[in-house]
Order: sequence, then C-alpha cells, then structure tokens
Amino acid sequence: MEISQLEAFVAVVEEKSFSRAAARLHRTQPAVSQAVRRLEDWANQPLLDRSAKSGVLTEAGSILYDHAKKVLNLRLDARSAIEELRALDRGRVAIGANESTALYLLPVLKKYRERYPRIKVDVRRSLSREIPIALLRYEIDLGVLSYDPQSADLESTVVSLDELCLIVPPKHPLARKRQASVHDFGKETFIAHSIASPYRQQVVDLFAHLRAPLMIGMELPTVETIKKAVRLGMGIAFAPRMCVEDELARGEFATVRIKEMRIQRKLRLVYRRHATLSAAAQAFLTTAKEMASTQMSSTQS
Repeated sequence: MEISQLEAFVAVVEEKSFSRAAARLHRTQPAVSQAVRRLEDWANQPLLDRSAKSGVLTEAGSILYDHAKKVLNLRLDARSAIEELRALDRGRVAIGANESTALYLLPVLKKYRERYPRIKVDVRRSLSREIPIALLRYEIDLGVLSYDPQSADLESTVVSLDELCLIVPPKHPLARKRQASVHDFGKETFIAHSIASPYRQQVVDLFAHLRAPLMIGMELPTVETIKKAVRLGMGIAFAPRMCVEDELARGEFATVRIKEMRIQRKLRLVYRRHATLSAAAQAFLTTAKEMASTQMSSTQS
C-alpha cells in the first residue's frame, strides 16, 4: 500500500468518477484506475462496486475509506506541524547548565520567550563535566559551560564574559582596602565549592606559585550556601560576579581586588559539531549571539 494509492482511492470515492478523480489529482485516468486496482490487490477483495455507475463502496471499501482519510489527514497534520516548527510556532529546546551558568541564561531566556512564546524551554541542571556527555548522547540540544570542552565532536561560541571575584562581609577589615595582595590572606579562612572546577584550580595554583597561604577551611555544595556562610562571617570566598551582583548592589558583600590576579570567565554555548540544530535550538543560539555581541561591545567601549 502506498500513499498515492490511498489518494487515488479517496479521490474516486469523493468525486464518484475516475475521470474527475484524475483531474483532481492531475494524473491520467489509467494511472488512477491502476492505483485503485493495486489497492484492491493489497486488500485481496474489491473496494468499489463497479456494477453501479457512481462506483459505490463495498463493505471493505467503506472500511478502507475511513482509514485512508485518517492516514491522509495525519499526513497533513504532520506537514503542518513541521511547517509550524520551521516557523517557530511550536517545538522545544533542552539546555544543560550548572547552578551558576543557569543564571546567565535568564536574560537570554527572557528575550527568547518574547520572540518565540510558543517554544518550550527545558533547562536541565547538571554538573559541568556531564554536559558534554549529555550533548553527545543527544539528551540536550545546547549546553552552557565556563570552559572549552576541547572535543572534536563539539563546537562552542563565547556568549558572555564574567569574572571571578573575592567577596567578604561589608564590615570585614579587607573591605576597606581598595586592593590587596595574595599575601594578605594568611589568616583568612576560604570557603570553596565542594565541586572542583578549572577556576578553583587556577586560584589554588596562583597562590601556590606566589608561595602565599590559602587555607580552604570549608567546602559547601552550592553557591547560595557559600554566600550565606560569607554573610554569617564564617569566611571569605571566590564567586562568579554574576552570582553576587544583586548582593553587591545591596551592599551585602564587598569585593576585594587582588593585584596579582584577575580571572575572567568565558561562558560558552556548546552544541554538536556534526549535527543540525533544530529550528528552536538554532533560534536560541542566534538570540544568545546577538545579546553577546551587545555585551562585548559595551564592555570594550
């Protein structure tokens, strides 16, 4: 059974004529007749009562006609759904991010939803090291990383710039300093994230290289718990600036500039190199790139 045979059969039934069905389908009458005959061969019984002038349906023909209409309508629905996807009237995009990089997504999501309100966005929290794996398993469409995954199967584009900053309580003695040295932290207790990251390692390596003490006295599982511990005076911490912007604006934290250190974080949208992005994912990537271009321009100026 072929779709073209079903089309011919339905046309004959509805037009009550092989010639009118042929004209409707822009095919020859012999071609339409042959299509119906092949369908009858498949059904192994007549579908039309050819003794009647108008081609009355047999019982088998009536059953097949109902199913044929469903199949042809489903095909139209599928085509419409695909067209809607292309027009971004429906669809979904799945994005992997960790606790901190999910914050970067919020303004991009706002812009994206304004443009494409019918697209569903699924942001899945994941450890950074697991995001490349999820991409290659086709579990997500895009991932947000603060490092280059260095994979031949993945491609990435920088979409935001951030920096690692040192936060202290506003009444901490270091808060009064405009600039400090790594050697000023000998008696300080640092609070670190319990999940290792390339940026944490950069800080550790820098302090070791400069032979400065770095006492990590506590490791906590989330940025939020780290911020709360700093508020309580339990220690000081390095954190991505975008994670503490609100607290800095409210004066809940002070930042301390370290003259020997400036660690910039490049946030990247990562995707499969050799796979075609869905229309929804491509539109998200385009939106992120546009916003990145604006951010980079304002940063440079």
